Amino acid sequence: MASSGRPLGLGELKIFPNAPQPSHQRFPSSLVSWPPELGWYRNNLVALSQYYNLFFVASLDEILVYQPIGHDQYLINPCSTIKLARSRNDFIGYMDAANPHAIDQLVVADLGLEEILVAVCDDGDVVAYTTRPIQREIDDRAPDPHYRPNNFDSQVRPFFIVNVGMSAWGIAVHKEARMIAISSNSKKIHVFAFALNESCSTPDTSSETDILDGEILGILNDEQWIRHRPYEMLDPKDRSNNIEIVLSNHWNNIPSIAFFNNNRHGYTSSDKTVYLVSTDIDHHTYVWDVWRRTVITQLTAYSGDLRGWGVACIDPYFCRPAFSIAELYGTLDLKAATSLPTSAPKPRQRAHFPFHVLHTDQCNIRLLTGDPNCRRDVSATAPLRTYPQFEFLDPQSGERLNMVLQVPELELAIVADQMGRVALLTLTRWVNSAGEGENAYGFRFEHFVPLKAQEVEGARPKSELAGVAVGPVAGWLRRREDEEDDEEVEGRVILRPRKRRRTAFDDARRRYRLLLYYMDHTVLSYEIWRRTEEFGFVE
Repeated sequence: MASSGRPLGLGELKIFPNAPQPSHQRFPSSLVSWPPELGWYRNNLVALSQYYNLFFVASLDEILVYQPIGHDQYLINPCSTIKLARSRNDFIGYMDAANPHAIDQLVVADLGLEEILVAVCDDGDVVAYTTRPIQREIDDRAPDPHYRPNNFDSQVRPFFIVNVGMSAWGIAVHKEARMIAISSNSKKIHVFAFALNESCSTPDTSSETDILDGEILGILNDEQWIRHRPYEMLDPKDRSNNIEIVLSNHWNNIPSIAFFNNNRHGYTSSDKTVYLVSTDIDHHTYVWDVWRRTVITQLTAYSGDLRGWGVACIDPYFCRPAFSIAELYGTLDLKAATSLPTSAPKPRQRAHFPFHVLHTDQCNIRLLTGDPNCRRDVSATAPLRTYPQFEFLDPQSGERLNMVLQVPELELAIVADQMGRVALLTLTRWVNSAGEGENAYGFRFEHFVPLKAQEVEGARPKSELAGVAVGPVAGWLRRREDEEDDEEVEGRVILRPRKRRRTAFDDARRRYRLLLYYMDHTVLSYEIWRRTEEFGFVE
């Protein structure tokens, strides 16, 4: 087998619980200052950097920046506080009239060569920062790697700030296409395609990689975007201007959107379609062709009391090979998971698209496939309801699977609800050695957190979940594409001469940290990884 492929034979998903950080220890009653205030019933209010030891918490219209300490990921004091910039001061809020600029969701993602932090707000503002100057500012305050600065007001400025008209909720970032998409209660999706420098904006197809190698230009606000008429044709190769693309087909609020970031082949492959998936609270889910501003296919429709809350685009390449029903679906009773595919696939009405969609509503999880040779979607009914229910938590408000994350290297998806429960799913694909019959894809539940032992010990707080974040542990932080090898010393990045590139097997061995942040400021954290005793690679 070729060693350039993806590691095959990584073992079971392992999880290790770190010491809990209960709210009464983080914020003792003897302290004069009160804990920071969090917005109720938002999407995800926390995020982790993939390149730096930075953990972000949204506190109304501020972002608290922490550097987790030690193996247990202790959060002591914030290193800095980002007071969120505003596009204007007169916009009103939807969730909280007293705090219209409060954050509804935080996302950390790659945009080109930069890692960015994006916040969307109740007043419709969208504010984005790059994480590199946030880390640099903290390092400048702490020349000694053993010293951590006290909380200070950050002077880092956003590179992007716009307003989308109404309360903003969904965030998607396309690394290769240099796009940020935002969904809101306006029932529209705004896609911001960033201008690239002149050498990268030419329509010359002889060097397709050129169009993607540009840097983001300037600090961008509402006045610096070109808005085309609804039926005006767009040229995806013309990146000389900042272009705002508006997608309209929903009839209700849109809490979640996701790009298909096909980074393995790049946006420069023969298929230059930029795919985006969206779901609304009427349970309509669409797959979009962004440049054409058209719906490719509809995945779910109105279904009584069900509301769409989360979507994620799954690359089939990062689905774990399965050779039996147990490996494909696990032991949980999944719909459409009664047998392995053996016959030729039946025609299906859904249009083809080169990925799968993980979709969630209040309590159910579904895998909707875009493979024309697979006619089976898989769903799990209320998997998190097996957890103990706290009587004072309102399921009408808190039972929503509105936090969906991925760790492709571990073939892992993470789904959480605001009731405080989180499921870890391995994404799977059927391997038919005979090469006959239809394809099949699925998922199996590996762990539920808080763990049962933590439930018994009372580590799970009687509080809703404010957010969940996942990222590499400090010793396995990612390396920026434009930097040399680095070494982590007490959470600070020390550049070293490049020795060798990390391989796909190195990436699969990377250990991750999973942090659960509750509304009462309790923090539960875990280390997750896969065993690597078995070796081999698969294309």
